[in-house]
Amino acid sequence: MKEPPKITKRTVYIKSTLFSFKDCILRISLEPSKLYLKVDLRRYNWIPKDFDRVGGLILTEKELIISVKKSVEPKADRWASFDVNLMNVTSSINGEIKRYDLKELYPIHRGYEVKRQRVQKLSKFKSKTSRRLLAKYSGREKNRVKAFMDKLTIGIVRELEEVRSEAILEDLKNIKENF
Repeated sequence: MKEPPKITKRTVYIKSTLFSFKDCILRISLEPSKLYLKVDLRRYNWIPKDFDRVGGLILTEKELIISVKKSVEPKADRWASFDVNLMNVTSSINGEIKRYDLKELYPIHRGYEVKRQRVQKLSKFKSKTSRRLLAKYSGREKNRVKAFMDKLTIGIVRELEEVRSEAILEDLKNIKENF
């Protein structure tokens, strides 16, 4: 029999509609239009003075965690742009077009897909074993893909350091809605 969920750590993320920030005063709504918690951020010298806006708030039993955001101007003279696709990463570094191949990822994904299909057939008879094997193979696939991507990104960063260039990436915000 399953146990009901237990609260182990009381933490609340305070969404942006429940607080306001003006003149270094953070005002958190506790009860709409009636009760507010006001925090004067000028009193705390560990908060940077030149931030643009408050990013998010997390309230725990013992503390209020405040993240702040600041816009910065890039300081590079040269730029490299990147476009990430399904089978490659295309870059333009100082006018030179270069492709980084991602085709090595396909056999990794396909191989583990076949293994998972075999294990899923086993789940009718040995569900505990199949869950353990699925977790094992999913973890291995994740580790192999991560290792490949780490090697690729480290190589790209080293190239950029050599030519003293900074990277520009495409904006992937709301990409699901765009398709």
